[in-house]
Parts: sequence; structure tokens; C-alpha cells
Amino acid sequence: MEVLLSFLAVAALSVTFVDGAGYLQVRPPTLGQCYYEDINTAHFSYNRTFCEGPAYWCQIHICWITCGSNERQSPINIDSRKTQFRLLPMPKFYNLHKRVPATIRNNGHAPEFNVVPTQNNKDRIILCNVPGRPKDKKYVFAQLHVHFGRDVTQGSEHCIDNIFKPMEVHLVFYDLDYGNLGDARSKKDGLVGLSVMVEVSGKPQKPTVCKNGRKCKPRFAKRFSDLMEKYYEQVRCFPLEQYRDYINNDRFGLFRRRNSRSTQYCGGTLSQNYIQNSCKKDPDDNSLKVQVTEGLSPTDVLPYDTDLFYTYGGSLTTPPCYETVQWIVYRCPITVSSQAFNMLQFVEDSQKDELIKLGVRRPIQVSNPIVD
Repeated sequence: MEVLLSFLAVAALSVTFVDGAGYLQVRPPTLGQCYYEDINTAHFSYNRTFCEGPAYWCQIHICWITCGSNERQSPINIDSRKTQFRLLPMPKFYNLHKRVPATIRNNGHAPEFNVVPTQNNKDRIILCNVPGRPKDKKYVFAQLHVHFGRDVTQGSEHCIDNIFKPMEVHLVFYDLDYGNLGDARSKKDGLVGLSVMVEVSGKPQKPTVCKNGRKCKPRFAKRFSDLMEKYYEQVRCFPLEQYRDYINNDRFGLFRRRNSRSTQYCGGTLSQNYIQNSCKKDPDDNSLKVQVTEGLSPTDVLPYDTDLFYTYGGSLTTPPCYETVQWIVYRCPITVSSQAFNMLQFVEDSQKDELIKLGVRRPIQVSNPIVD
């Protein structure tokens, strides 16, 4: 296997002067502001020319200042010439072929599949033997979502040797010790992200070749392709009506100036005490969820060659960008149908715009990893 190992230090910052909660993956519509006091209305965008775009995420709300870090932010370009080959134990799954109950919802910036929580480990899909983490640490499968760009040639978030794929699937696992994804996401080593590159059937792609000359054989992920075709259509329309109470007619009017407090601390890391007391969003009980009758399994998206991967310590690729993720980026891609790709492109965001307008991908981050 090919392995990229990064060990990174993150400084702690304690702040205590902003009221609000923390982003939990439901994005409300924009209020046309560059800075938000209330995290429940805070909006981020993939519009790179506006102050809500990726370059300014750390300035939008104090709880998102980690997005401006240059330590271990994701995604990154994986330069295979700088990776170090290591024989590591393979990540091990329990209940890998089990189909667990799941729902899907449109969270305002992309559709996401969420595993229905259960307290019984026999009913969970669990990952252990994670590179860079203690062997006995257990991580629970919690979520699956897809990123893509405006340009079909540059849609994945990570890239390998500066080569992007049309899409990238993220499977999110959380540390069993923390009980749920929301509690684990801010904790040190709380999350593991599996990244799988996705090609589109019928569209020519450069063959993926590994250092030893071994070529990948992309797997047509029929089950996942079918899930995309079926469920992205069902959550295509964003339910904007649930936000009518705080959206007024001039929400696209005058923009507020950026608040210097957030700019000053951009790149810092919030204390756990601050995150727990001030960075939790109000429960989103009104979001529309659709039951995935077929259930969900990581096997829906895993490639053939799971022994070929890179791994490094990184972050969430959306606000609040916590640097708590051990990434496993599989070298070999999967393939889905063009219909599945189209269904994703035409899902609406919280502005009622189709996702194809701006894409759903954070640009490559320039971090300073210590490569071992």
C-alpha cells in the first residue's frame, strides 16, 4: 500500500466573548452578511468571489476560526513523490456487509446519507486498525456524502499528483467513546474519513497508476449509483419555507462589514470548553428526512483495491473545519452512471440554486504537514 503520514501540532486558543452555537451541517440561507453573531443563521458559500466563500470561512463566525489554520486543513494535493511507503495493518471493518438503516436529507449545501443511530454494537458498522490511531480504537459509521465541482474535470476535493476526479465520496466514522458524531467531531482524533474518488461512466478518464506500475480497475458501483439516482431526486428541492421567519425581503441588500474579532483569531483553535458551551447549534428538528429503504453500507462505495491508500491527519472540509480527522484516501476510483451524476448536480442548495452553479468542493489547502 502507499501511505502518506502527517503528524501535526495544533495550538489551542480560548475565546469567551461571542454568543452562539456551532455548525452541525445544516446551512441556512444567506442573510447577505460577511459576519454573523448568531451561528443559527450563519451561512457559508462556495462562491469564491464573495465574503461568504471558502477563503473567508474563518471570518464568518468565531466558531469557524479553525478554517483559517495552516497546520492540518483538508483537502490537500497528495504528491506521491513525497509519500513514504509503509507496511501498515489494513483497516478492519466489523459488519462491513451489513446494511444499516439510514436516512437522507438536503442539508442546504449538499445531500447527505445519515446512519440511524443505535446503541447496540451488533447493529453498527465499526472500523478499527486505523493508521495513526491506537489499534483498539473503534469508530462507528455515521455518514456518507459526495463532493463535486463546477467543472467535471475538477470535482473531487482531494487530488493525487494534481489530478482530480469528477466526484469524491466521504464516509465519516466517529470515535465510539464519544457516543455520536456531533460530540466527536471537535475532539482530538474524534473522526476518521474514508475518501473514494468517483468517475462518471462514459466520460474518458486518465488511468490511475500506482508507483509500482499497478493499474487500478475502477469498479462500477451499481448499488451506490442506484441510490444516487433514486434519492437525490427525492431531496432535490430545499425546503426553504422552514426559514421564512428570519428571511426578509432585503436579505440580499446591504452587507455587514467583517467583524475584526473573527479576523484577529483566524487560524486559531477553540478550546473544548468554549466549543461545548458556545459552539452548538440549536436542534434542527424540522429538516426533511427521507428513509433509505435499502439501507446503507460502505461496500456501496469502496473500490476494488482497498489495500492502496494514503493516510494523513487533516480536518473537516466544511465549517467549522475542526482538525480532528484521520483521512484514508483510496488510490483507486469507483464509477457511477451519468444519470447519478446529473441528479447530484441538480439538487438545490439553501439559495434554491442548483449545486452545479458553484459546486460543492473546498479548494486545496496549503498546510504545513510534517511528513514522516
